[in-house]
Amino acid sequence: MDPRIRSRRIDVMRARGRRRLRVLLMLLTVISLVTGGYFLSKSSLFDVDEVTVNGALGAMEEEVLNAANIAKGKPLLEVNTSVSTKRVEQIPWVKEARISRSLGGTVTISISTRDAVAAFKHERAWVIVDIDGRVLDKVPVLPYNILPIEHDIGDVPIGEWVSEQVIPSISVAATISPELRGDISSITGDKQLELLLFGGGRVLFGDTTDVEGKALAAATILSQVDQNSVLHIDVRAPLTPVLCRDPSCSYPST
Repeated sequence: MDPRIRSRRIDVMRARGRRRLRVLLMLLTVISLVTGGYFLSKSSLFDVDEVTVNGALGAMEEEVLNAANIAKGKPLLEVNTSVSTKRVEQIPWVKEARISRSLGGTVTISISTRDAVAAFKHERAWVIVDIDGRVLDKVPVLPYNILPIEHDIGDVPIGEWVSEQVIPSISVAATISPELRGDISSITGDKQLELLLFGGGRVLFGDTTDVEGKALAAATILSQVDQNSVLHIDVRAPLTPVLCRDPSCSYPST
C-alpha cells in the first residue's frame, strides 16, 4: 500500500476517534451537570428556610400561611407557587396574592386585602361585602362604618359573590364619604337608587352615573339644612340638585 494512502487512513481514523471522544466528554459533562443540579436542588442549601407574609398580620397571617401550605425544609424548586397562590386567593378577605422565592431560602407571600363597604340583612346576621360583591363575613351586629342596603340577597356563603343586581347599590355605598354616610340610614332600590336619611327624608340618587358628583351635591345640601325638614333631595342631575321640604312639591317616582 502506498505510504501516503496508509498515512491518510491513519489520520482519518484518528480524527474519527477524537470526534467520538469529544461527543463522549460532552455527554459526560451534561450528565454530570444534570445529576449535580438535581442533588444540589435537593440539598439543604436550597430548602425553604422561612415563609413570610406581607400585607397581613395576626389571625389573617396565620390563615394565609395555612392556605399556602408551604412547609419549611421543602426544596425551593418543588414549591408550586401557582397552586399556593390560588389557595390563598380563596380566602374571602384576600383580593390578590403573589408568591416569590429567593435563593436564600425565603418564600414571600404578598397579599392585598378587600375592604368591607356594605352590608345586607339576612335572617339574624349582617352579610358584609366588598365593592366586587364578595361576601367577606357574617356578623350579628352591623359595623358602625358600613352602610346597610335594603335588598334580600338570600343565603350567600362566605367567599361567594352576591348577584349582579345589587352591584350598583354596593358601588354607591363604596363611594359615599364618611361625612355623608353619617346622615344615611340605608340604601334602597335597584337601578334607581335612593338614600334613606335618619331624619326621615331621602336622597333621589338615580343610577350609578357620576356617583361622586351626586354624593357631593347631597352632602353639600345636607350640611346646610336641618335634615328633619327635608322631604327629599333630588341629585339625579348633580349640577342642578333640588331640595324639597314641602309635601306639595313633586316627588318623581323611582
